[in-house]
Amino acid sequence: MNYSAPHSARLGDIAMIKSGVNIPRPAEGAKVLTPIPIIGAGSLINDAVVPLDRLELIETDRPERSQDFRVQEGDTLLTGRGTVLKFGLVGKGAEGGVASGNVIIVRPFGEVVPAALYSYISSDAFRPRVELLRRGSTTLLSLSAKDLAKLEVSLPPIDEQHRIASLVLEAHDAYRNAILAAELRRDLTKQIVMQRLFGETS
Repeated sequence: MNYSAPHSARLGDIAMIKSGVNIPRPAEGAKVLTPIPIIGAGSLINDAVVPLDRLELIETDRPERSQDFRVQEGDTLLTGRGTVLKFGLVGKGAEGGVASGNVIIVRPFGEVVPAALYSYISSDAFRPRVELLRRGSTTLLSLSAKDLAKLEVSLPPIDEQHRIASLVLEAHDAYRNAILAAELRRDLTKQIVMQRLFGETS
């Protein structure tokens, strides 16, 4: 397999990086309220972002404030504030969710494959470099999008990025399917046990 040397660049030169938004609470007496699905630190689970139907809804009378912070498939999200640094790759089910002020959006452009970039910046090799940028107390650390943009990344050629992305997405799908199957088996077992114990289903 032909393989070229990785190309080095600052993260901010190959991706749009910005912090999320704090949705304003409705003004007193507001009559028209719009529910906004919010992606917070708790929405980043097992290297993914929970789907829209599981996101917290916040009502606001100024939904236009959220439009520029709606995530797209392939975005990498990471916690900008909190004690634990977490990452999540946005899939189709989470598209349209709004990144909260505690979350940073990384959206690649040009010849960068989203899942490959996610794999790179969330890796055990790159993660310590992100950790070093976090500031604050032991109970609340913060990371700025500006500092994150300055980090240098070295991505392989586009063909290799596509191969990496295929492996990453295949692994994500397999993991989600395994979790779903386990949850279904658990729920079915609970129903069977309830029926045998009490003659009823839950």
